[in-house]
Amino acid sequence: MPIACGDDGNADASDSNAEMATEESGTGNDEAGEQGSTTAGEAGDMDQGSSTDMDGSTDMGEGSTDMDGESSTDMDGESSTDMDGESSTDMDGESSTDMDGETDMDGESSTTNGDTTTTEGEDFCDKVDFLFVIDNSISMLPEQDALTAAFPGFIDAIENTLDTDDHILITDTDLLGWCTPGNCANPDSLNELCEGPDSFACTMELEECDATLGAGVDTPSGQGSSNMFCDPFGGKRYILEDEPDKASTFECMARVGLAGFPAERPLDAIVQAVSDPLNAPGGCNDGFLRDDAILVVTFISDDDDNNEVNTPQQAFDAVVAAKNGDTDRVVVLGLTPGEDNNCSFTPGAGDHWVEFIEMFGTQGLHGGSCEDNYVPFFQGAVDVIVQACQANPQ
Repeated sequence: MPIACGDDGNADASDSNAEMATEESGTGNDEAGEQGSTTAGEAGDMDQGSSTDMDGSTDMGEGSTDMDGESSTDMDGESSTDMDGESSTDMDGESSTDMDGETDMDGESSTTNGDTTTTEGEDFCDKVDFLFVIDNSISMLPEQDALTAAFPGFIDAIENTLDTDDHILITDTDLLGWCTPGNCANPDSLNELCEGPDSFACTMELEECDATLGAGVDTPSGQGSSNMFCDPFGGKRYILEDEPDKASTFECMARVGLAGFPAERPLDAIVQAVSDPLNAPGGCNDGFLRDDAILVVTFISDDDDNNEVNTPQQAFDAVVAAKNGDTDRVVVLGLTPGEDNNCSFTPGAGDHWVEFIEMFGTQGLHGGSCEDNYVPFFQGAVDVIVQACQANPQ
Protein backbone atom coordinates (compact mmCIF):
# COMPACT_ATOMS: atom_id res chain seq x y z
CA MET A 1 0.00 0.00 0.00
CA PRO A 2 1.23 3.61 -0.37
CA ILE A 3 3.21 5.05 2.50
CA ALA A 4 0.84 7.37 4.37
CA CYS A 5 1.92 10.39 6.42
CA GLY A 6 5.24 9.00 7.56
CA ASP A 7 4.24 5.32 7.91
CA ASP A 8 7.19 3.12 7.13
CA GLY A 9 5.40 1.06 4.50
CA ASN A 10 6.77 -2.28 5.75
CA ALA A 11 5.26 -4.83 3.41
CA ASP A 12 5.25 -7.68 5.94
CA ALA A 13 1.92 -7.56 7.73
CA SER A 14 1.82 -8.85 11.28
CA ASP A 15 0.08 -12.15 11.80
CA SER A 16 -2.80 -10.77 13.83
CA ASN A 17 -3.46 -8.03 11.30
CA ALA A 18 -4.09 -10.64 8.63
CA GLU A 19 -7.52 -10.78 10.23
CA MET A 20 -8.26 -7.11 9.65
CA ALA A 21 -11.19 -7.66 7.25
CA THR A 22 -13.19 -9.65 9.79
CA GLU A 23 -16.46 -9.23 11.66
CA GLU A 24 -16.89 -5.46 11.64
CA SER A 25 -20.02 -4.09 10.02
CA GLY A 26 -22.31 -1.47 11.47
CA THR A 27 -25.99 -2.06 11.98
CA GLY A 28 -28.64 0.16 13.41
CA ASN A 29 -31.10 2.94 12.85
CA ASP A 30 -31.11 4.54 9.39
CA GLU A 31 -32.04 7.90 10.83
CA ALA A 32 -29.96 10.59 9.12
CA GLY A 33 -28.15 13.31 11.04
CA GLU A 34 -28.85 16.97 10.57
CA GLN A 35 -27.17 18.59 7.58
CA GLY A 36 -23.60 19.69 8.05
CA SER A 37 -21.09 19.30 10.84
CA THR A 38 -19.60 22.09 12.90
CA THR A 39 -16.00 23.14 12.32
CA ALA A 40 -13.75 24.04 15.22
CA GLY A 41 -13.86 27.70 14.26
CA GLU A 42 -17.67 27.78 14.38
CA ALA A 43 -17.98 26.37 17.88
CA GLY A 44 -18.15 28.66 20.88
CA ASP A 45 -15.07 30.04 22.62
CA MET A 46 -14.68 29.07 26.27
CA ASP A 47 -12.04 31.68 27.13
CA GLN A 48 -13.57 34.29 29.41
CA GLY A 49 -10.65 36.05 31.08
CA SER A 50 -11.34 39.56 32.35
CA SER A 51 -9.26 42.65 33.13
CA THR A 52 -10.96 46.04 32.92
CA ASP A 53 -14.48 46.47 31.50
CA MET A 54 -17.27 48.97 31.12
CA ASP A 55 -18.77 47.82 34.40
CA GLY A 56 -15.68 49.05 36.20
CA SER A 57 -13.93 45.77 37.04
CA THR A 58 -10.15 45.97 37.28
CA ASP A 59 -7.90 42.91 37.28
CA MET A 60 -5.06 43.51 39.74
CA GLY A 61 -3.47 40.08 39.19
CA GLU A 62 -4.73 38.68 42.47
CA GLY A 63 -8.41 39.53 42.62
CA SER A 64 -11.05 41.95 41.47
CA THR A 65 -14.58 43.07 42.13
CA ASP A 66 -16.61 45.16 39.69
CA MET A 67 -19.57 47.44 40.22
CA ASP A 68 -21.94 44.67 39.15
CA GLY A 69 -20.02 42.06 41.09
CA GLU A 70 -18.80 40.09 38.06
CA SER A 71 -15.49 38.31 38.53
CA SER A 72 -13.65 35.01 38.27
CA THR A 73 -11.10 32.73 39.86
CA ASP A 74 -8.40 31.13 37.73
CA MET A 75 -5.34 28.91 38.03
CA ASP A 76 -3.09 31.95 38.24
CA GLY A 77 -4.68 32.88 41.54
CA GLU A 78 -7.18 35.52 40.45
CA SER A 79 -10.22 35.64 42.70
CA SER A 80 -13.24 37.81 43.32
CA THR A 81 -16.79 37.99 44.58
CA ASP A 82 -19.75 38.26 42.26
CA MET A 83 -22.76 39.83 43.97
CA ASP A 84 -25.05 38.25 41.39
CA GLY A 85 -23.13 35.00 41.46
CA GLU A 86 -22.23 35.12 37.76
CA SER A 87 -18.94 33.54 36.76
CA SER A 88 -17.20 31.42 34.16
CA THR A 89 -15.17 28.27 33.65
CA ASP A 90 -12.75 27.83 30.78
CA MET A 91 -10.03 25.45 29.61
CA ASP A 92 -7.34 27.80 30.91
CA GLY A 93 -8.40 26.88 34.42
CA GLU A 94 -10.89 29.61 35.36
CA SER A 95 -13.55 28.48 37.78
CA SER A 96 -16.27 29.98 39.91
CA THR A 97 -19.40 29.55 41.95
CA ASP A 98 -22.67 30.83 40.57
CA MET A 99 -25.10 31.66 43.38
CA ASP A 100 -27.97 31.61 40.91
CA GLY A 101 -26.86 28.24 39.52
CA GLU A 102 -26.71 29.46 35.92
CA THR A 103 -25.05 27.38 33.23
CA ASP A 104 -24.76 28.53 29.64
CA MET A 105 -23.01 27.55 26.43
CA ASP A 106 -20.08 29.84 27.21
CA GLY A 107 -19.03 27.64 30.11
CA GLU A 108 -20.62 29.34 33.13
CA SER A 109 -20.63 26.97 36.04
CA SER A 110 -23.62 25.49 37.79
CA THR A 111 -24.96 24.26 41.07
CA THR A 112 -26.28 20.75 41.43
CA ASN A 113 -29.47 19.20 42.67
CA GLY A 114 -28.73 15.67 43.79
CA ASP A 115 -27.09 13.76 40.95
CA THR A 116 -28.40 16.04 38.21
CA THR A 117 -26.98 19.38 37.12
CA THR A 118 -29.64 22.06 36.92
CA THR A 119 -29.85 25.55 35.51
CA GLU A 120 -32.79 27.78 36.32
CA GLY A 121 -34.86 24.70 37.10
CA GLU A 122 -33.86 22.81 33.93
CA ASP A 123 -32.31 19.37 34.29
CA PHE A 124 -29.07 18.40 32.56
CA CYS A 125 -27.64 14.95 31.91
CA ASP A 126 -25.65 13.32 34.69
CA LYS A 127 -23.55 10.73 32.77
CA VAL A 128 -21.11 11.04 29.85
CA ASP A 129 -19.22 8.19 28.17
CA PHE A 130 -16.07 9.46 26.40
CA LEU A 131 -14.56 7.21 23.71
CA PHE A 132 -11.15 8.24 22.33
CA VAL A 133 -9.89 6.37 19.25
CA ILE A 134 -6.23 7.24 18.59
CA ASP A 135 -4.19 6.29 15.54
CA ASN A 136 -1.10 4.40 16.77
CA SER A 137 0.92 4.37 13.55
CA ILE A 138 4.48 5.65 13.20
CA SER A 139 3.63 9.25 12.24
CA MET A 140 1.34 10.00 15.20
CA LEU A 141 3.68 11.30 17.92
CA PRO A 142 2.80 15.02 17.40
CA GLU A 143 -0.92 14.25 17.51
CA GLN A 144 -0.60 12.19 20.69
CA ASP A 145 1.41 15.04 22.24
CA ALA A 146 -1.27 17.57 21.31
CA LEU A 147 -4.08 15.39 22.66
CA THR A 148 -2.48 14.68 26.02
CA ALA A 149 -1.63 18.39 26.40
CA ALA A 150 -5.24 19.44 25.72
CA PHE A 151 -7.01 16.78 27.79
CA PRO A 152 -6.57 18.19 31.33
CA GLY A 153 -8.17 21.52 30.41
CA PHE A 154 -10.89 19.75 28.41
CA ILE A 155 -11.98 17.43 31.21
CA ASP A 156 -11.71 20.25 33.79
CA ALA A 157 -13.99 22.43 31.66
CA ILE A 158 -16.50 19.58 31.41
CA GLU A 159 -16.42 18.90 35.15
CA ASN A 160 -16.63 22.58 36.08
CA THR A 161 -19.59 23.09 33.75
CA LEU A 162 -21.49 19.83 34.27
CA ASP A 163 -21.77 17.57 37.28
CA THR A 164 -21.52 14.24 35.46
CA ASP A 165 -20.40 10.69 36.14
CA ASP A 166 -17.84 10.11 33.39
CA HIS A 167 -16.42 6.99 31.77
CA ILE A 168 -13.31 7.54 29.59
CA LEU A 169 -12.12 4.74 27.29
CA ILE A 170 -9.09 4.94 25.00
CA THR A 171 -8.49 2.54 22.14
CA ASP A 172 -6.27 2.48 19.07
CA THR A 173 -6.77 1.76 15.38
CA ASP A 174 -5.57 -1.82 14.87
CA LEU A 175 -5.51 -5.26 16.49
CA LEU A 176 -1.96 -5.64 17.78
CA GLY A 177 0.37 -3.88 15.37
CA TRP A 178 3.88 -5.02 14.54
CA CYS A 179 4.76 -6.47 17.94
CA THR A 180 2.96 -9.81 17.75
CA PRO A 181 4.36 -12.87 19.52
CA GLY A 182 5.25 -14.35 16.13
CA ASN A 183 7.17 -11.26 15.06
CA CYS A 184 8.90 -10.95 18.44
CA ALA A 185 10.10 -14.55 18.08
CA ASN A 186 12.04 -13.57 14.94
CA PRO A 187 14.49 -10.84 16.04
CA ASP A 188 16.15 -10.60 12.62
CA SER A 189 12.91 -9.41 11.02
CA LEU A 190 11.36 -7.64 14.03
CA ASN A 191 10.23 -4.10 13.29
CA GLU A 192 12.36 -1.52 15.09
CA LEU A 193 9.21 0.06 16.53
CA CYS A 194 8.95 -2.94 18.87
CA GLU A 195 12.34 -1.96 20.35
CA GLY A 196 13.85 -5.44 20.32
CA PRO A 197 12.85 -8.93 21.43
CA ASP A 198 13.60 -8.12 25.09
CA SER A 199 11.48 -4.98 25.09
CA PHE A 200 8.29 -4.43 27.04
CA ALA A 201 6.25 -4.86 23.84
CA CYS A 202 7.71 -8.33 23.26
CA THR A 203 7.80 -9.57 26.87
CA MET A 204 4.51 -8.25 28.32
CA GLU A 205 1.89 -10.85 29.15
CA LEU A 206 -0.75 -10.42 26.47
CA GLU A 207 -4.45 -10.81 27.23
CA GLU A 208 -7.10 -11.48 24.60
CA CYS A 209 -8.36 -7.93 24.91
CA ASP A 210 -4.89 -6.58 24.09
CA ALA A 211 -5.35 -7.98 20.59
CA THR A 212 -9.02 -7.00 20.16
CA LEU A 213 -9.96 -4.06 17.93
CA GLY A 214 -11.98 -1.51 19.91
CA ALA A 215 -10.99 -2.84 23.34
CA GLY A 216 -9.84 -0.32 25.90
CA VAL A 217 -6.06 0.09 25.97
CA ASP A 218 -4.67 -0.17 29.50
CA THR A 219 -1.14 -1.36 28.67
CA PRO A 220 0.33 0.61 25.75
CA SER A 221 3.52 -0.82 24.29
CA GLY A 222 6.11 -0.16 21.60
CA GLN A 223 8.08 2.89 20.58
CA GLY A 224 6.56 6.19 21.72
CA SER A 225 4.11 4.53 24.12
CA SER A 226 3.88 4.50 27.91
CA ASN A 227 5.23 0.92 27.91
CA MET A 228 3.50 0.10 31.16
CA PHE A 229 0.27 -1.05 32.75
CA CYS A 230 -1.63 2.17 33.49
CA ASP A 231 -3.60 0.62 36.37
CA PRO A 232 -6.91 2.48 36.04
CA PHE A 233 -8.94 2.69 39.25
CA GLY A 234 -11.61 0.03 39.58
CA GLY A 235 -9.89 -2.61 37.45
CA LYS A 236 -11.68 -1.74 34.19
CA ARG A 237 -10.00 -1.03 30.86
CA TYR A 238 -11.29 2.54 31.06
CA ILE A 239 -11.25 5.47 33.49
CA LEU A 240 -14.06 5.75 36.03
CA GLU A 241 -15.40 8.90 37.68
CA ASP A 242 -13.65 7.97 40.94
CA GLU A 243 -10.19 7.85 39.30
CA PRO A 244 -7.90 9.82 41.67
CA ASP A 245 -5.83 11.39 38.86
CA LYS A 246 -7.71 11.41 35.58
CA ALA A 247 -5.17 13.51 33.69
CA SER A 248 -2.18 11.29 34.52
CA THR A 249 -4.08 8.06 33.88
CA PHE A 250 -5.41 9.42 30.60
CA GLU A 251 -1.91 10.41 29.47
CA CYS A 252 -0.61 6.93 30.29
CA MET A 253 -3.41 5.23 28.34
CA ALA A 254 -3.50 7.73 25.46
CA ARG A 255 0.22 7.28 24.75
CA VAL A 256 -0.68 4.35 22.52
CA GLY A 257 2.64 4.66 20.73
CA LEU A 258 3.80 4.29 17.16
CA ALA A 259 4.04 0.53 16.63
CA GLY A 260 0.57 0.14 15.19
CA PHE A 261 -0.10 -1.32 11.76
CA PRO A 262 -0.04 1.47 9.11
CA ALA A 263 -3.51 0.63 7.76
CA GLU A 264 -5.39 2.80 10.25
CA ARG A 265 -9.07 1.97 10.91
CA PRO A 266 -10.65 4.40 13.38
CA LEU A 267 -14.23 3.89 12.14
CA ASP A 268 -13.89 0.13 12.55
CA ALA A 269 -12.49 0.67 16.04
CA ILE A 270 -15.46 2.89 16.94
CA VAL A 271 -17.92 0.25 15.70
CA GLN A 272 -16.26 -2.46 17.76
CA ALA A 273 -15.79 -0.30 20.87
CA VAL A 274 -19.56 0.32 21.15
CA SER A 275 -20.59 -3.20 20.10
CA ASP A 276 -22.67 -5.42 22.38
CA PRO A 277 -20.05 -8.18 22.76
CA LEU A 278 -17.36 -5.82 24.03
CA ASN A 279 -19.71 -3.97 26.40
CA ALA A 280 -21.51 -7.02 27.76
CA PRO A 281 -20.63 -8.48 31.18
CA GLY A 282 -17.23 -10.14 30.84
CA GLY A 283 -16.44 -8.22 27.63
CA CYS A 284 -13.29 -6.15 27.17
CA ASN A 285 -15.23 -2.89 27.72
CA ASP A 286 -17.64 -4.37 30.28
CA GLY A 287 -19.97 -1.62 31.55
CA PHE A 288 -18.39 1.26 29.61
CA LEU A 289 -21.41 2.15 27.46
CA ARG A 290 -24.52 3.21 29.42
CA ASP A 291 -27.97 3.64 27.89
CA ASP A 292 -28.70 6.83 29.85
CA ALA A 293 -25.36 8.56 29.14
CA ILE A 294 -24.28 10.99 26.45
CA LEU A 295 -21.74 9.28 24.18
CA VAL A 296 -18.85 11.50 23.06
CA VAL A 297 -16.67 9.88 20.37
CA THR A 298 -13.31 11.49 19.58
CA PHE A 299 -11.11 10.00 16.88
CA ILE A 300 -7.72 11.16 15.64
CA SER A 301 -5.77 10.05 12.58
CA ASP A 302 -3.46 11.58 9.98
CA ASP A 303 -3.84 8.81 7.39
CA ASP A 304 -4.30 9.74 3.71
CA ASP A 305 -5.97 6.46 2.78
CA ASN A 306 -9.23 4.67 3.49
CA ASN A 307 -8.53 1.25 5.01
CA GLU A 308 -11.88 0.89 6.78
CA VAL A 309 -14.08 -2.20 6.54
CA ASN A 310 -17.14 -0.16 7.58
CA THR A 311 -18.50 2.59 5.36
CA PRO A 312 -19.39 5.91 7.01
CA GLN A 313 -23.08 4.91 6.84
CA GLN A 314 -22.42 1.55 8.50
CA ALA A 315 -20.38 3.19 11.23
CA PHE A 316 -23.11 5.79 11.77
CA ASP A 317 -25.76 3.08 11.99
CA ALA A 318 -23.71 1.10 14.50
CA VAL A 319 -23.17 4.11 16.77
CA VAL A 320 -26.84 5.13 16.62
CA ALA A 321 -27.92 1.55 17.33
CA ALA A 322 -25.62 1.51 20.36
CA LYS A 323 -27.60 4.51 21.66
CA ASN A 324 -30.95 2.85 20.90
CA GLY A 325 -31.63 5.08 17.90
CA ASP A 326 -31.18 8.38 19.74
CA THR A 327 -28.76 10.56 17.76
CA ASP A 328 -29.30 13.41 20.24
CA ARG A 329 -27.26 11.43 22.75
CA VAL A 330 -24.19 11.26 20.47
CA VAL A 331 -21.45 13.84 19.92
CA VAL A 332 -18.70 13.02 17.40
CA LEU A 333 -15.38 14.88 17.34
CA GLY A 334 -12.89 14.12 14.58
CA LEU A 335 -9.35 15.41 14.12
CA THR A 336 -8.34 14.24 10.64
CA PRO A 337 -7.24 15.47 7.21
CA GLY A 338 -10.03 17.07 5.22
CA GLU A 339 -10.86 19.74 2.66
CA ASP A 340 -11.30 22.28 5.47
CA ASN A 341 -7.64 22.01 6.55
CA ASN A 342 -4.14 21.61 5.11
CA CYS A 343 -3.25 18.32 6.81
CA SER A 344 -2.80 16.41 3.56
CA PHE A 345 -2.02 17.14 -0.07
CA THR A 346 -3.62 13.88 -1.21
CA PRO A 347 -6.92 14.55 -3.01
CA GLY A 348 -9.85 13.14 -1.05
CA ALA A 349 -7.81 12.40 2.08
CA GLY A 350 -10.13 12.10 5.07
CA ASP A 351 -13.33 12.52 3.05
CA HIS A 352 -14.86 9.33 4.45
CA TRP A 353 -14.23 10.51 8.01
CA VAL A 354 -15.70 13.96 7.34
CA GLU A 355 -18.75 12.25 5.82
CA PHE A 356 -19.21 10.24 9.01
CA ILE A 357 -18.89 13.33 11.22
CA GLU A 358 -21.38 15.31 9.13
CA MET A 359 -24.02 12.62 9.62
CA PHE A 360 -24.34 13.84 13.22
CA GLY A 361 -25.26 17.35 12.12
CA THR A 362 -24.49 20.12 14.60
CA GLN A 363 -23.30 17.49 17.08
CA GLY A 364 -20.41 16.60 14.77
CA LEU A 365 -17.25 18.70 15.01
CA HIS A 366 -14.27 18.39 12.63
CA GLY A 367 -10.78 19.77 13.03
CA GLY A 368 -7.34 19.22 11.53
CA SER A 369 -5.17 16.48 12.98
CA CYS A 370 -2.05 18.45 12.02
CA GLU A 371 -2.82 21.41 14.29
CA ASP A 372 -0.10 22.02 16.87
CA ASN A 373 -2.60 22.98 19.55
CA TYR A 374 -5.86 21.07 20.13
CA VAL A 375 -7.08 23.34 22.95
CA PRO A 376 -9.27 25.61 20.72
CA PHE A 377 -10.88 22.53 19.15
CA PHE A 378 -11.77 21.04 22.51
CA GLN A 379 -13.00 24.41 23.77
CA GLY A 380 -15.57 24.34 21.00
CA ALA A 381 -16.33 20.70 21.79
CA VAL A 382 -17.32 21.61 25.36
CA ASP A 383 -20.13 23.78 23.99
CA VAL A 384 -21.41 20.95 21.77
CA ILE A 385 -21.34 18.47 24.66
CA VAL A 386 -23.16 20.88 26.98
CA GLN A 387 -25.86 21.36 24.35
CA ALA A 388 -26.33 17.60 24.05
CA CYS A 389 -26.43 17.28 27.82
CA GLN A 390 -28.99 20.05 28.10
CA ALA A 391 -31.18 18.38 25.47
CA ASN A 392 -31.12 15.04 27.29
CA PRO A 393 -31.83 15.57 30.99
CA GLN A 394 -32.02 12.55 33.27
